[in-house]
Amino acid sequence: MDLPGRTENTISKGGKVPVTVFTGFVGVGKTTIILSLMNSMPKDYKFCLLKNEFGDVKVDSQIAKLNNIDVQEMTNGCLCCVLVGQMKEGLLELREKYNPDRIIIETSGSAFPGPIAWQIRELANEGFVLDSILNVVDCKNFEGYADNSYTAKLQAQYTDLVLLTKHEGVTERDMDRVIDRVNDLNTDAPKVLVNVDQPVSPELIFGLDTKLFQLQGPTGPNNKIFQDELNQNGDKAHHRNELDAMEIKCYGPKTRHPEKVLKLATFEKFLGTLSKEDVYRLKGFVRLSGVAESATETTVCVVNHAFGKWTIIPVPEKDNLEPSAEENEPHRCDLDHDHSEHTHACKTECPADQELQMHFILMGELWGIQHKLVHGCGVTYDSGEVLCEFKMSRSTFGWDKPLPANYADFVAERLTFK
Repeated sequence: MDLPGRTENTISKGGKVPVTVFTGFVGVGKTTIILSLMNSMPKDYKFCLLKNEFGDVKVDSQIAKLNNIDVQEMTNGCLCCVLVGQMKEGLLELREKYNPDRIIIETSGSAFPGPIAWQIRELANEGFVLDSILNVVDCKNFEGYADNSYTAKLQAQYTDLVLLTKHEGVTERDMDRVIDRVNDLNTDAPKVLVNVDQPVSPELIFGLDTKLFQLQGPTGPNNKIFQDELNQNGDKAHHRNELDAMEIKCYGPKTRHPEKVLKLATFEKFLGTLSKEDVYRLKGFVRLSGVAESATETTVCVVNHAFGKWTIIPVPEKDNLEPSAEENEPHRCDLDHDHSEHTHACKTECPADQELQMHFILMGELWGIQHKLVHGCGVTYDSGEVLCEFKMSRSTFGWDKPLPANYADFVAERLTFK
């Protein structure tokens, strides 16, 4: 296979490391496309993945490691604003540690690609080159989330290629409406259907030599007209303005007796109650019983839920939900973009006789169903804590005794917000 990354533009020949950027709303399938692409490549072609995500739940890095992919995850902030500057550190570290043929950056769902592209272009003398910006569009849900997200429209507007996912089962009429709407935003970029069982061809997405977001020009960082246009429609709190986010941690006994651990069937029943109009994304770790064949075993699992569909992947080699020392790298920031005002709230120490049993980040239109989410996640556990980052407000609360088994009783208690 003659790959664009294997030309004179590879580090092994003294050139620059090409960087491919994937953008797209939360839950559209960016990680799935990237992992499928990486696994289809020759074994001697070295990828690294720089992953940017909300919160402090490193789900995708765990999935990538299961696929033997080197990954660095930058959490609790956005590469296009809060973590500006830290991306350089991440890229340099990946190059020094792994000497890759190519680095792929997967942005958070609400990241505007411009500042990310400018940062990469500014690293030209450090040995990096921006190769392409690719936007992933979920055909089944695009019209819904594009109505609520200015950034989602910007992502489709400023891209070299639009990758259309989840088109299976979409009617021809609805598909035409999605493509028409994407074309209204970006007529020039090719639109490519991505099949769930077939990797995207590397010849299609590598070696594009993008001309987007040059340091000088109409979309440059110092172009006042362009910056004024962005400032009129969005700001650095775009995550908070476009999505509600919740971080939920639950604690239970260290005994790990299956009768005291959340059952797989019970958990899946709860996931089935989450409307795609409310919960766009749920991701994290949970300890479950009923996964392994042995009735006495419990298993740590990775949970990925997007727009009403979910996967639960056992990670038997992961003994607990606490991050390892290796995962506690310094690339961290507050979930809130104005981190001069707040500090991350979910930092209560785990009770001595308990351990972390569930750790999730949820995103969507969550304010109206916050109690349902807390009760659904927490009713099995002795204690827990919740950080709520709603569009224009922030709050935290916790519990140190089992929640009422009945949802109505739970709501009636009116947990006091700290």
